[in-house]
Amino acid sequence: MSDWLEVGANNFVLITEESRLNTGLILGSARAMVIDTGCGPRQGREILSAVKDKTDLPLVVVNTHAHYDHFFGNAVFAEAGVTEFWAHKNCAKDIDERGDLQRRYVGTIEPEMSAGVGAEVELLVPNAIVKDQPVLVDLGGLAATLFYLGRGHTDGDLLIGTPTTLYVGDLVEQGAHPSFEDSYPEEWAGVLRHISALRHRYEFLIPGHGKPCSDQFVRTMADTMTTAVRQARQSIRETPNDATKAIPVLPYGPEQSRWLIKRLRETKLNSEEAP
Repeated sequence: MSDWLEVGANNFVLITEESRLNTGLILGSARAMVIDTGCGPRQGREILSAVKDKTDLPLVVVNTHAHYDHFFGNAVFAEAGVTEFWAHKNCAKDIDERGDLQRRYVGTIEPEMSAGVGAEVELLVPNAIVKDQPVLVDLGGLAATLFYLGRGHTDGDLLIGTPTTLYVGDLVEQGAHPSFEDSYPEEWAGVLRHISALRHRYEFLIPGHGKPCSDQFVRTMADTMTTAVRQARQSIRETPNDATKAIPVLPYGPEQSRWLIKRLRETKLNSEEAP
C-alpha cells in the first residue's frame, strides 16, 4: 500500500500495489465514503486497515463498476459493519449475475477468493442503487454526488463528485491502455468528452488506476479512442473476415486492439438485434 494522497479538502486516494487500484476516501463529519474495495479479502483487509488508520467514522462503500478489483473486497467491509454499498443498477446486476465468473482472474494474488473458500470470500452485491438520476449521499457537512454518464468502460460506470474532486473509476486509466473487454467504445469516447467538460468544476480528477489526471489527458484519451474506433470500423468493413489486420495501425497494444475490434463487432450486432 502507498500512503494516502490528499486530493482536495477531506478527499484522499490510496494506491494498492498489485493492481495500482485507486481506492478513494471522502471524509464527512458524520461518516466516510470508501470508493472501491480491492480484489479479495487480503487486499480488502489492507484497504480497510488503511482506512481505519485515517478515520474511525462509520463507513459507506461505493463500487465504481463490476470488475473484480473494484468490488471483491466488499465482504471485508460488510464484516466490519458496513451496510450501505452503492453502485449503478447495471453494475449491481452484473455482480449478481456474473461476479463468480471473475474469480479466476485473481489467481495467486487472492487464492482464497479464486477458490471461493475461506473467510470473506462471498460476493456482496451493492444494495444502494443509482439509476439515471444523480444521487447525493450526505456524509455530514459534505455531500458526495453519485452519477452516471452512460456506457463506456462497462455499462455501469459510476462517477463520484465532491466540491473539489471527481473519482471516475476505470473510465480513465493513467499509465496503461484502456481495457475494452466489457466496453462500448463508440459511446466511451463521448463519455470521456463529457468528463473533460466537467473539469472546470473539480480541482482533481482521480482515475481508477494511475496518477491524478488533467482535462487535457482525458481529451487526448477521447480523441485517441475516436481515431481508433474509426480505424477499426474501416478495417471491419474492408476486411470483414480478418479485421485484425488493423492491429498494427491502432494506437493500443495488440491485446487491447483485438478487444476493441471484438467489442465493436459485438456492440454493433447487439444494436442490430435490439427491438
